Amino acid sequence: MPQLSFVTTVGSTADVRASRADVILVSEPETGATLRTKGRLYLLFEASPPGPAEKLAREVAELTRQEYYYDLSAGIEVSLRRALRQANRRATQRLRENRGSTTLQCACAVIVNNELYTSRVGGAQVFLVRRARLFLPGDEPGELADFVHRTTTREATSLGTDADVLPKVWRQSIEAGDTVILASAALVDGLGAEALKSAAVTLHPRSAAEHIHNRAVADGVVGSDAVIFIEVAQSTSAAARLAPEPAPIVRPAEVAVADGIRMRLDVVNRIGQNARRLLRGATTPVTSAATKSVAVGLELMPRRGAALPRHPDTARSRSRRQRRAMTTLAVLLLVAATGVGALAYRDYESTRAGREYQLAVANAEDFIASAHRLADRKPPDPDGARERMASATAKLDEASRSTFADPEKIAALRADIAALSDRLDGVILDLARFGTGTKLAQVVGNVNGLYVTDPGSGRLWRVFGDPIQQGPVLQRGVKGVGSPVQIALEDFAVYSLDDAGKLWRAEGDQVADVTPAEREKWKTPAALAVFASNLYVLDGETGQLWKHESNDGVRFGPAIGYLATPLAPNTARALAVDGDVWIVTSSGDLQRFRRNPLVTTTSRIDFVPRWEGTAPRANAVQAIDTQGSIYVLDSGGKLIVQLTREGRELARFALPPGLPPAASFYVSESLKVAYTLHGTKIVATSIVR
Repeated sequence: MPQLSFVTTVGSTADVRASRADVILVSEPETGATLRTKGRLYLLFEASPPGPAEKLAREVAELTRQEYYYDLSAGIEVSLRRALRQANRRATQRLRENRGSTTLQCACAVIVNNELYTSRVGGAQVFLVRRARLFLPGDEPGELADFVHRTTTREATSLGTDADVLPKVWRQSIEAGDTVILASAALVDGLGAEALKSAAVTLHPRSAAEHIHNRAVADGVVGSDAVIFIEVAQSTSAAARLAPEPAPIVRPAEVAVADGIRMRLDVVNRIGQNARRLLRGATTPVTSAATKSVAVGLELMPRRGAALPRHPDTARSRSRRQRRAMTTLAVLLLVAATGVGALAYRDYESTRAGREYQLAVANAEDFIASAHRLADRKPPDPDGARERMASATAKLDEASRSTFADPEKIAALRADIAALSDRLDGVILDLARFGTGTKLAQVVGNVNGLYVTDPGSGRLWRVFGDPIQQGPVLQRGVKGVGSPVQIALEDFAVYSLDDAGKLWRAEGDQVADVTPAEREKWKTPAALAVFASNLYVLDGETGQLWKHESNDGVRFGPAIGYLATPLAPNTARALAVDGDVWIVTSSGDLQRFRRNPLVTTTSRIDFVPRWEGTAPRANAVQAIDTQGSIYVLDSGGKLIVQLTREGRELARFALPPGLPPAASFYVSESLKVAYTLHGTKIVATSIVR
């Protein structure tokens, strides 16, 4: 009996969604020899945790496929076992450092002619659905274990756990109508094998994979929901080869009747031909007379003169004509050769430009991949990663000038570089993605998160949560609020001074206008602070610190000049109040003021910072009464300096060198993080010493 031929229909969750928790590989060779000797290979690798193990799973899957098809020295069972052992060794090498935190589960199937070979390592499962019943591979080749009556659970170690694993390969003959299922362990545990059998029996493989994916999402399955459905059907070409001999053709009665009618029509046609022949004989004399009349008329017409005798054709003239023809042919050949050469040169230049573009893009991708590896090291190498990113940027600039440049691909690579650069610089959020004209000016913080003024887009942002979230607290044009320019905090209340000179207080979902009396005394507010419910406004034009006293932080009294001796006009830059008053001037000096209990003003006291190394140029200061230290920002030097309140330097923290100077900063001692504003980006820098 001739061997049956089968075709397969495959459906998998890889066709439905992209996942970082699993790798599905389907290899169905188009070459007949490979299909008969090595067959079709189906691989499912489940990686945990998702993300870091995805690259390893994809590498191990490709290695398994290559090793299986490359090994031509043995049968299917031996080749498949060798390929899985090679994959296990590779996984063992990659997981040597973090063994136990990463697992790889594997399930595979090979269909060769009318035989099925399966194997698995880990919790992934292989099922066979035959005649609406669900089977598991048995303990011996050719043995089927009914899933309903199974008594043991077959568990194996995951890939990479043991250096030497001998996978078990199960062999079984297949029939038309069988369905092979490869499923991840998380999917089998979450939905159960009966759900897989029901989908395989009632749905097309692709629809079954989509149905299982939707079920997994709806039921909240944790982990990978990878599954492959392989439906086996008999090939129609094999049925054609076994078809019986065609039956003899019997002439139907209808055909005989049609032939009789056709014969009668032929008789009528012959009568018509005879009539046409008689008509032609009658018209022939008339046609002949007309032809002769035309000939006589042509003879009467004047004739052209006789041609003069030609010169004799000599050898010299023949040689001249031959040379002329050869010269013309040579010129034509030269023109043709020049044209062919021009086309070849243009094709060469085009090919060379294409190769140079592809080489530049490939080099850029290599540099980017190397930068990612350096950034992922423990500890990371940010300097080396930045060098690789600079090289990748140069290659992308070179590629963008090519006529073969793909703008979308180059833009994607540049976006990858920008994302990695932000990651190395500690960028936690870029507010340019949420508004136009974003320009960050000042940042403060409390337990509710960070509050950032954005005069460019007219918003006061709140940044909070993990992962990072953002939302506007105040927005220009809403409830009469202008663009925020200054900000201060007291407990959970946020005070914002807008460009119209109004003071707004926001707490929870309540926003109120708390602009104090004698607002006109402020000329050009340079800084704002609230301490003990009192409002402090540092006026740059007058050099005075205006104090508005309050009992509840809502109703403020008239303005009081708080500095006994005002600063020089237009020299005040930053302000902090923690009981004492700290002022930064435009020259970079940090001045400290303290109130005498007997007077209502404050006077400058001696404060000389004792710097360790080069003295920084102060641009902003943070002094909070609940914190043990004060902090000074040097924007030009790109560093933050920690001081005691007596002026002794404790530490210096460098800011990312690749970003523009910081506009403002806030230090959280509880989180050990310094937050700085650079253009439209918020950067977090560790202050752990």
